[in-house]
Amino acid sequence: MADTGNGATLALATTGAIGNIRNIGEVARELGKLEDSHLGTTSNKTYIPDDLAEPGEIEVEVEFDASIELPGVGTVETVTITYPIITDGNTAANHAGTGFLTRVPTPLLANGQLQVVRVKIAFDGKTGPTFTAETTP
Repeated sequence: MADTGNGATLALATTGAIGNIRNIGEVARELGKLEDSHLGTTSNKTYIPDDLAEPGEIEVEVEFDASIELPGVGTVETVTITYPIITDGNTAANHAGTGFLTRVPTPLLANGQLQVVRVKIAFDGKTGPTFTAETTP
């Protein structure tokens, strides 16, 4: 059952809160491909899957709050994205793994616009990211 993202949270175990979150990007592991074409290959190049997947990174849009110190880049910590509980759920689904911030900008300052920042977090692949499904009664 599809739902909206309202109620989703992002927790950074070491640095804590980073402000009001406006959106959390998708978590996407990617597996590369290795070309295994040879001189006898005809018509199309051929490929095999790479040995290791990229654990992925996410972009998080946050309302900037000058009273909250944004974490520095490179701090390794447990990152947990918790999904909203859908109807009749017991425990929310989540994505969790270790990672670090790779981008922490200052906000664009302009009349008539909220101050927001787009923080990037890269999963390091050492622990997760692992998806845990919601539990229901």
